[in-house]
Amino acid sequence: MTMRYRLGTVCTGILAVMAVGSPAPARAQGAPPDGPGVAATTPTVQAMADGSFAPLTMPARVGSTAAFAWGLGGYDTARQAGLFDAIAEVRLWGPIALRGGATYSNGTDRLRPNVGARVQVLRQDAHGVDGSVSVFYKPEGFTEPEGEIETTLAVAHAFDGLTVAGNLVYGQDPEGNERDGEVRVSLFRRAGRLGYGVDARTRFALGTQHGRAASSEPTLDAMGGPLVMYALGPVVPFAEVGPSVFRLGGGTRVGVAAFAGLGTAF
Repeated sequence: MTMRYRLGTVCTGILAVMAVGSPAPARAQGAPPDGPGVAATTPTVQAMADGSFAPLTMPARVGSTAAFAWGLGGYDTARQAGLFDAIAEVRLWGPIALRGGATYSNGTDRLRPNVGARVQVLRQDAHGVDGSVSVFYKPEGFTEPEGEIETTLAVAHAFDGLTVAGNLVYGQDPEGNERDGEVRVSLFRRAGRLGYGVDARTRFALGTQHGRAASSEPTLDAMGGPLVMYALGPVVPFAEVGPSVFRLGGGTRVGVAAFAGLGTAF
């Protein structure tokens, strides 16, 4: 099965879920001020303010918009491979959302889907920060070729136009033989339709089954850099470029990762 066919199948399924399951938009939670001519209820602007279009860091808010989606493509010179990532999220009820997507970045001509749910457990207006817990299943993880279950804790605080967010991620295969961790951070400012900031991610192996050859699995993967986006009606183009590090076995490669994408919200 080719990567193009798999990508078409994944995207078709995501769009079908969004079309059937999208409820009415929720009211924004303490959204930052809008610039001239930008309505506070515009879904794309609200999603951008929440950090929903940050490629590397998961937002902490759930339900500010009924649904959002984005896709990106680029190249990582450290991995010497192309990058592709696509995400779609639909609010199911209250603080609960269904999230699915697909990732291609390992240079093996495989598209890796993922599916899971997010629930918001902390709200800034009541607890001082937004916080959410997510659980996902991936048929192939960072160090788990047979698949992994991944849990993400996301926390964010929105100041006057500035949002600071952080993620702690833990993943392991169903048997617990291979484990990995991940740290993601972003600082993002919105000025009207323009958004800019810094977005970064570091993944690292936490351990493998005793006796397993470690040389065939990566032990470190990091990338990040400046991020910029702009709301153009119903769509938000964005781009990011910065350093990347990839360690496989005893060798470490340093390079540059650059990608651009397009997002939307409803």
